[in-house]
Amino acid sequence: MNRTAPVIFKRNSRRTVKAKTGGAWKVAFADFTLAMMAFFMVLWIMEVSSVKERAEIAHYMRTHSIFDGSPNPFKPENSPYPVDLGGSPSVIRQLDSSALPPDSPVPGMSDYLQIPAGDEAPQGGKGKALTSLLEGQYDTSAELNLLMQTLEQLARDQLADQHIQIDIVPSGLRVIIRDNEQQQMFRRGQIRMTPFFEDLLLSLAPVFQKVQNKLIISGHTDSTAFSGSQYSNWELSGDRALQARQVLSAGGMPGNRVAQVSAFSANRPLNTDNPQGSENRRIELLILTSDAFSELNKLFASSAEQSPAVADAAAEARRNQPVLRTNLMN
Repeated sequence: MNRTAPVIFKRNSRRTVKAKTGGAWKVAFADFTLAMMAFFMVLWIMEVSSVKERAEIAHYMRTHSIFDGSPNPFKPENSPYPVDLGGSPSVIRQLDSSALPPDSPVPGMSDYLQIPAGDEAPQGGKGKALTSLLEGQYDTSAELNLLMQTLEQLARDQLADQHIQIDIVPSGLRVIIRDNEQQQMFRRGQIRMTPFFEDLLLSLAPVFQKVQNKLIISGHTDSTAFSGSQYSNWELSGDRALQARQVLSAGGMPGNRVAQVSAFSANRPLNTDNPQGSENRRIELLILTSDAFSELNKLFASSAEQSPAVADAAAEARRNQPVLRTNLMN
């Protein structure tokens, strides 16, 4: 044995083995994010939709799937919305409320309305559903009844039949568009029309391209008053009526169809037992017959446009006025 040979000790290095970590937490976080997004989407849909719309959505989700041959919403030729509830795109530009002056309850009307021009102008309605209406004046009971049926069908197409009431009155046809506790036409103290009612008015507007009757638009509020402000329900009801006129014009209604825009404040409640009820907050469209429009013109006729009987009565009244002696001497 060679005692001079070096002794070699071999030591294995001890390496710290790190625990292997996977990406399972990323999948869990993605699932949580997706669930929160779906939750907030459900909250948003419940806020902006009516009871009937929510029933339509629930029925669609239960009976449709992209895996059973139903139309794929991701294909370009199909609707970009999974649930197509109809209606027209909004034309009212919603402004940031933070940009409004703190002492001004509502801004100017022109700040809200952005009307496209040319081919981009919105066209409401269902196209073929309006072919039963002939262009002209609607005066007889049968003609007004046909017009009422057409407007009611358009309201049903927009899922808004519970928000519209149509009556034949001696002066023509009265269309009451009102909100309820679930679906409001305007926010409290504001003139911003909500998209649901905006689409409803846009769908009704093309009717007035064919119906040549003159129109009176009136705004009504409930009895809730403004506190410590010069802006009252009179101004609010008038501004809301003007807003309705502008939406109808944006939908295709000729501007000369409107004969008058009126403000009634809270003086004509539908529900007299509850003056603060939601049904009192409404817009009314009064479609006038030829005779009713003629009577309206007589109220504002100038002296040159007065009838011969009225002119003779005015002349007789002037002749019967007392005459002073100074006038005779002069």
